[in-house]
Amino acid sequence: MVLDITSRRQAERQRQDVSADLERLSRVHETILSTIDDFATVVDREGRFLYANRHLLSVWGKTPDEIIGKTRLELGYGQALHEKHLREIAQILDTGQPVRGETAFTGASGLPGIYDYIFTPVRGPNGEVESIIGISRDITERKRTEEALRQADHQKNTFLAQLAHELRNPLAPIRNAAQIFRSNPVAEPKLLWASEVIDRQVGHLSRLIDDLLDVSRISRNNLELRTQRIALQDVIRGAVEIGRPVVDQNRQELTVNLSAEPVYLLADLARLTQVVMNLLINAAKYTEPGGHIELIAALEGADAVIRVKDDGIGIDATVLPRLFDMFFQVDPTLERSQGGLGIGLSLVRSVVKLHGGTVTAHSAGTGKGSEFVVRVPALSVAMPVVPPKVADNGVKAAPERRVLVVDDNRDAAESLAVFLQLGGHSVHTAYDGVEAVEAAESFRPDIVLLDIGMPKLNGYEACRRIRDTAWGKDMTVIAQTGWGQDEDKRRTHEAGFDGHLVKPVDPVAVMKIVADLKRP
Repeated sequence: MVLDITSRRQAERQRQDVSADLERLSRVHETILSTIDDFATVVDREGRFLYANRHLLSVWGKTPDEIIGKTRLELGYGQALHEKHLREIAQILDTGQPVRGETAFTGASGLPGIYDYIFTPVRGPNGEVESIIGISRDITERKRTEEALRQADHQKNTFLAQLAHELRNPLAPIRNAAQIFRSNPVAEPKLLWASEVIDRQVGHLSRLIDDLLDVSRISRNNLELRTQRIALQDVIRGAVEIGRPVVDQNRQELTVNLSAEPVYLLADLARLTQVVMNLLINAAKYTEPGGHIELIAALEGADAVIRVKDDGIGIDATVLPRLFDMFFQVDPTLERSQGGLGIGLSLVRSVVKLHGGTVTAHSAGTGKGSEFVVRVPALSVAMPVVPPKVADNGVKAAPERRVLVVDDNRDAAESLAVFLQLGGHSVHTAYDGVEAVEAAESFRPDIVLLDIGMPKLNGYEACRRIRDTAWGKDMTVIAQTGWGQDEDKRRTHEAGFDGHLVKPVDPVAVMKIVADLKRP
């Protein structure tokens, strides 16, 4: 009898080929899992090991036979870690989803470390989870690097805050002295011109300091808004008031076109004014003397749209995509050495984004001017028009007040005292916290202008001691300091201050605060 077994032999060869393929695939998987730096394991539903790659076995100092079928507890992991592992397995069996986590360990050197791990379910033919693959990685160095970066970032922020404080302190007496010259009704024209130059440059330095601090806030995503219903017209007026001196200094022509109808926003007035001011001053920097700048603000659809156009040096098309990057400058050459720190436009983008808006830049090319367009959502409900406050650039006659000026920077204290005395007020000075408390008790001022960082007794404690007395409870105490971040303002409020002024304070603004003070 002769039988045809060709098909059977073919099936056997196919099975042999499949078996060989599976063995090769297994060797490939084993090679892969054994050459990576990660630890790879497979456990069953009860947490018993079915597999561990060579890297993990070498760390444990064990063979496959010594770990197969055993739990973490039996391998000496400890009860707490074993129970944690069982809870994670139960979670996978319940949800069918992977579990991620981190766990601490002590290495062979005795130093602490951290593992990052993921447990992933493996399903059988019926869809039920039959085993769990675990991959873990030593992330100790990464964690240390991240912590080092956090520490470096914290040190940078601390340095910037300290730098701002140290720079603001000398600016205060410079501004005070310039204002004293300007308040003299018979001052020579050249002296008035010199004082205006000083005041203008102090303002420029103050803006650069504020930009430095905003870098810190942007990097920490800590730029906060204090939103309220505001008029777009007030934003434009405020920005023009700050930016016009720069435009006038460059002998440029500024045209402002405001919507006839009031446009209202839910926005931070100070921050949005800062946006327009930055764009306006930026246009002045990159427009030649005699050039033209146009500021347009109107309602377009559902958005309030602000456009700043100029006929200046323009922007090359290759530069446009990077224009809003931190520290990027269009032209950092010596010819444009007044270009700033490369912070302003990045700050503009961050503030506009926080308002739910966009900012874009357009230019036909080098030498053809540029246009910046800001769009922010407008409020649909009309609000009553509130006339904007008119800036007061002079010192008005006011009832005499008793003012105590406290600052360990004698130039700052004495220059502000002289300016207040010219306004008809009775002024006493002190130069440390202890003197401040003693002078407040003997002089009994109506208002105390108190520095924070002082020897012997800082401003916070000096304010608390004044508030703890019967004669100091109703005294007006204003912080006048180079520390100007939100945390600093919170601390002064908690210490009992009635207000917080950031140096260099405009002495005219101080005079107005003193003049407007209501007697108890």
